Amino acid sequence: MKHSVTHCYNLINVNPYSVCYNLFQIELHTDNYIFYNQGKTMNTNVFNFVNHNVHPLDQLEAPDIVNTVIEARPMLYTNSSGFPTTDPTRRGLHVVGTNDAPINVVKPSYNFKGAQYGDLYNAMVNICKAAGINCKGATVSHQMSADGALGAITITLPEYTIETAKGDASVFQITGRTSFNGVWAVVLQIGAVRMLCVNGQVFIDNFSMYKAKHTISMSTEHAQRKLAAALNSYQHEAERWKHWTQNSITNREAFNVFAVAAKCRFVLGNPQMSVTELMSEPEVYRNRALQYMWNQYTTDEQKVLGSTHWAAYNAMTHWSTHAPAAKKTAEGNILAIKAKRTDLVRDASKCLAA
Repeated sequence: MKHSVTHCYNLINVNPYSVCYNLFQIELHTDNYIFYNQGKTMNTNVFNFVNHNVHPLDQLEAPDIVNTVIEARPMLYTNSSGFPTTDPTRRGLHVVGTNDAPINVVKPSYNFKGAQYGDLYNAMVNICKAAGINCKGATVSHQMSADGALGAITITLPEYTIETAKGDASVFQITGRTSFNGVWAVVLQIGAVRMLCVNGQVFIDNFSMYKAKHTISMSTEHAQRKLAAALNSYQHEAERWKHWTQNSITNREAFNVFAVAAKCRFVLGNPQMSVTELMSEPEVYRNRALQYMWNQYTTDEQKVLGSTHWAAYNAMTHWSTHAPAAKKTAEGNILAIKAKRTDLVRDASKCLAA
């Protein structure tokens, strides 16, 4: 049961079944709750206020990554007398609340003010607000390396969903990433996610909304221009994907594309060989990336999407999104590995028709 009126100043002294602030919606629940009124208590129904003027992104719970904070601590060394001494030329970066080894060693002048994960998330939210894009139903997710040195935050915007084929939709995303070990700069990029398999869709036209060494500072006007251009780029990519669903490709052509992404020069240097012949060559069957993409293509994508550019592309994005690290020892660096794969898929996708 919900009602609204234009004004109300004292909720305790009014009929709880017929009141609402001008800007709020009240939902009545049957559970009893105690309200305090001038020192006295009374039982009434619980009111759940929903402010219709609150931005959808403000209603999201911030991702857990924002609770990871990096700080600089003095570096110690043992001097010639055998005593621990502070090194004035270096500082160690650590996750607050941990006693682990530093994730990076930097000069005292190193400035990462404004580049904490919380700062990155706030900047992304403010940019979306400033640009006036439709954030209804938005969700937020994150990824972070085990030591806290690398992190990425993604805001998914379902209001910008494009169907490339019947029942095959992609949703617009904005991703921000940063690092404290020197692997990444602060970067904001656009992308998309294919909902059928949750593959991260790689844009051939690499569109970076923002890039800086450490700090984040983007004006409202700049944000508006960048996001408007980003949405145009998204539309262009979506049209490309739609064309790819109709463009046929042979097995050998698809294998070539995968070889580009997997950096297998042997395949490209022997165009006269068939896929069957190539698969028996050590340079090919030892290339785990190439084997992963080919297996994904022949056992999954090709069966569902046909022998098309779209199927080949999705075999690559499945590899870049879901494949484990080639070596178990590298699994802790999987975020950086996936970012590198994204660039490789982008380059390989240029082999497909525009």
